[in-house]
Amino acid sequence: MNSNRNNQCHALPPIITLDNFYGDFKKYDNYLYNEIFLKELYNNKIHFRGKLVAFKKYPLFNNREDSYFHLTCKNYDKDFQERLPDFRRSERLCWLRPSLENDHAQLCHQNCFLTYERPYRSNIRICLLNPVDRYFIVLEERKNYYLLITAFYIDYDNVLQKKLKEYNKYKDN
Repeated sequence: MNSNRNNQCHALPPIITLDNFYGDFKKYDNYLYNEIFLKELYNNKIHFRGKLVAFKKYPLFNNREDSYFHLTCKNYDKDFQERLPDFRRSERLCWLRPSLENDHAQLCHQNCFLTYERPYRSNIRICLLNPVDRYFIVLEERKNYYLLITAFYIDYDNVLQKKLKEYNKYKDN
């Protein structure tokens, strides 16, 4: 697979772009779903802080798990019939496992991810922010596991600044 390497965190693999599939979205989407999502993530257990990371299966859409669309689509709202591909999210689907499971301080000689917590309803959400590579992951802590909420590339500077502000507020408390 000829992929681009444009990330700063050495624990992260090269992104996988649509160009690698000569612009054939169907082949690209099938590769992401079958080879990355199913083989590397969904069927091959991921752990974070010693607990299993679980994926939301339902509602299924086109026989694919709900979490897949949170990781590859934008404008994902209550109307789950509307799924618009987000190529920046999709390109980084292969980043999820190494982001959660690697010791970045040892591999990269720096802590690539800023980690902070924020309350959400009656739960605690764990946020992992890589400001250099502009990658953001949200997990929700449950008793015996973490539920993956989403992971995405941060397109806009103001969103990155908002996430950094959340981290600094958490760190200062």
